[in-house]
Amino acid sequence: MSRCTSRFHITGHRPRCSRQQNDPHVSISKTDGVTVLSPTNGTSTVGLVFYPGARVAPDAYYASLAPLVRRSNVTVFVPKMPFNVALLDVGAAGEVRSRYPRIRTWFVGGHSLGGVAACRYASSHDVRGLVQFASYCDTNVSERPIDVLSVTGSRDTVLDREAYRESRNLLPQNATVREIAGMNHTEFGSYRGQRGDSRATISYDVAHRRLADILVPWLSKSGTATA
Repeated sequence: MSRCTSRFHITGHRPRCSRQQNDPHVSISKTDGVTVLSPTNGTSTVGLVFYPGARVAPDAYYASLAPLVRRSNVTVFVPKMPFNVALLDVGAAGEVRSRYPRIRTWFVGGHSLGGVAACRYASSHDVRGLVQFASYCDTNVSERPIDVLSVTGSRDTVLDREAYRESRNLLPQNATVREIAGMNHTEFGSYRGQRGDSRATISYDVAHRRLADILVPWLSKSGTATA
């Protein structure tokens, strides 16, 4: 069975099928509960540990993260979380980092509550930057020497907008904040069954391309990737 139909997660949302899973430039593997998306050229020394949103399985992020791997030569690690809740294992990034010494520059990020967990990790660990998709911080990283990227979608009605606005002062003043018009909460991954979300006005493919259009230059500006 294909990766998008091989399982239904009782505690998670069902991934959609995507042609990104057959991208010849991206290798997908699973080791010790961590899904690894890596460039097929095998030369990446930059890593992003990405925490899934609550109740969202790692498989759901193939489509949204594969363009980053292909265009930026970054290796992405998506750890399987206890009960699919990243807040239950904030330190997962540390475990991943210890297994991959060839990666010299590390970013941490996440979607929704996964981004909250990633921010908690970044608040007390040495990382180059923090990437948040439809998320916010509940921990102060405003004085941390890190680059921060926060991306939201205009059609996202799952994100707690009040918490998002109130947490802005917890980010560094130079944080990069972007919104993608027409994108909803679900399109930061590629899955079904998200309650409370609005219908997107752009397709998954368009949303993922625009997300990469933001993320790739941001990583390049951080001096870690080739745009």
